[in-house]
This record gives sequence, C-alpha cells and structure tokens, in this order.
Amino acid sequence: MRLPANVNWSFMTRPTHTNQSPLKELSLGAIVELLRANGMRITKNRMQILDTLLRASKPLSLDEIQRRARVAGDAPDYATVFRVMTLLESLQIAQKVHLNRPCSYYELVNPQQHYDHIICTECGRVTLMIDSCPVERVERKIGKQYGFSEIRHSLEFFGKCPECT
Repeated sequence: MRLPANVNWSFMTRPTHTNQSPLKELSLGAIVELLRANGMRITKNRMQILDTLLRASKPLSLDEIQRRARVAGDAPDYATVFRVMTLLESLQIAQKVHLNRPCSYYELVNPQQHYDHIICTECGRVTLMIDSCPVERVERKIGKQYGFSEIRHSLEFFGKCPECT
C-alpha cells in the first residue's frame, strides 16, 4: 500500500502497536505544548523543522529536513537541525530510521500508529506499512520471556515496488 504524498499524520488513527510517545495526538500544537512543558523555547527554526516533519510523507534525512525547512530564503543550519532532531528523539516524538542507507532518516512518531517500512531496492521509495505489525506477537513473547517491558522495534522490508517490477 502506497501512502499519498500529502499524508496528514494526525488523522492516522489505527492503533496497532504500543507506542511510548508522550503525545496523545501528533499535531503542531501538541508538540509545542510538550516542548514548552520541558522548558524549551519555541524558536522560528524549531517551528520550521516541525512544520517540515509534519508535512513529510516519508522519513527525511537531516539534509532533506534542512532543505525543506527553508522559508523565504532562510533555513536553519545543519547543526540546529541535528540538535532539534536529537531533542525530538529524546522526547520520543521522533525516531531515527536507517533504511539501509549511509545516513539516518527521521520521522515524527504518531502515538496512534506503528511504524514499519518497505523500501524499494530500485528507486528507494519508502512505504509505511499501516496494517497490523507482522511481529507484534513475537515482540510480546520476547518481552515476557526475558522480563522486559516497553519493548519496541524497527522493522524494514526490502524489495521492488510495483513501478520498478
């Protein structure tokens, strides 16, 4: 299943997997409120980066975030993008996705959505699997067997998409 280019993450409401996000919903207002609750200032650069991530239909690299966050010729520098993504990741509202590429990619975490990906080995298209997680039962079994709680995983499948086949 291919996601449309203009996905609004706040409307993806199928809860399929436990998520440790502190948010009840993924929206600009909820993220800003969480940042303020953690003593963070709401700067122009942070707002540009958040807006970019909320509009993204796929995980983005730091370079892509910086390039897309450009507003009226003004863009946050690379170090700022890195610091903001590190902050969002530490607050568990963004996650790093490796996608079998030389750099990491990031996406916001919708608390009502689980994230597994299918990556095309030809064109590089990334598709978010929005159906139930194929390893959810195994994850629970592993947690129970080893006494772990709040277990999570990142699952990536690779193959040729319909357009490249």
